[in-house]
Amino acid sequence: MERRNLCAGLMVLASSLLLFVGSASANTGTGTCTVKSLPSFTAQGEFGNTSTVADVIEVGCDPTEYGTGSEVEVVASQLYSRCNGDISWYIPNPYAVESGLRVKLKVDADGNATVALIAGPQCQAGDSLVAVHELNQPFESVTTDYSVLPPATTPVGVTALPATQIEDAESSAVATIIEAEFPGKAEAKFRVGSAELYARCQNGPHVHWITEERIDQSWSSEVTQQQLDNDGNGFVLAIGDSSCYPGSSLIEADLESKPFTTLTPTTFGIEAPAPRFL
Repeated sequence: MERRNLCAGLMVLASSLLLFVGSASANTGTGTCTVKSLPSFTAQGEFGNTSTVADVIEVGCDPTEYGTGSEVEVVASQLYSRCNGDISWYIPNPYAVESGLRVKLKVDADGNATVALIAGPQCQAGDSLVAVHELNQPFESVTTDYSVLPPATTPVGVTALPATQIEDAESSAVATIIEAEFPGKAEAKFRVGSAELYARCQNGPHVHWITEERIDQSWSSEVTQQQLDNDGNGFVLAIGDSSCYPGSSLIEADLESKPFTTLTPTTFGIEAPAPRFL
């Protein structure tokens, strides 16, 4: 009987310990903020732009705990090393461009912040960690993974990365990458355009089209004379400057010389301000 009671007691103790450990594990990594980036990006570009990559990083915090005006720092130390210490950050709200391995952002009334980047050229393939540090109490950190993939031929198409985004609550700005893929059309010139996105983002310059060379072609509904790499790949950043109406915008891409191939259009969706990832 004593042995049975001892065994029962040990089982209760073990169950209590497991419950305690389980509760601790459930809380590990949770906090006031989360972060999301692209999982990976195929390195692109020719000549001076060889092996250039891009990303859009979206931060979402609990607005009741880490809201309006709270600061976060986005750090991409490993990507910075992989890309020869060359990262340009594109902040939609208010629009600004910075360089280096880190950038500071202020979250909006919904606890959100967004930043896009172009890194390279000469990026080395492999995995990198993107970290977000809260610069105000409770001073928590979160991370996500981002992989640089080696240059390769990818399926034909035009894609918005991300395909949808919650706009900034303060300025109604957005950011996405428009990637065009024309397999077999090495070094051909291509065009990307969106009359709808240009009209939807009402305040001038409406859309900042940032090329692989980091040239800002604003005040236009399209960007032209972009060069595909040897795998037929190319991209531009699209930054909707401010006062962007929620809704879906058609994105077009086509070759500017024979055979003038036009890709099946895609869309980029803008969602009204709301907390992310909660």
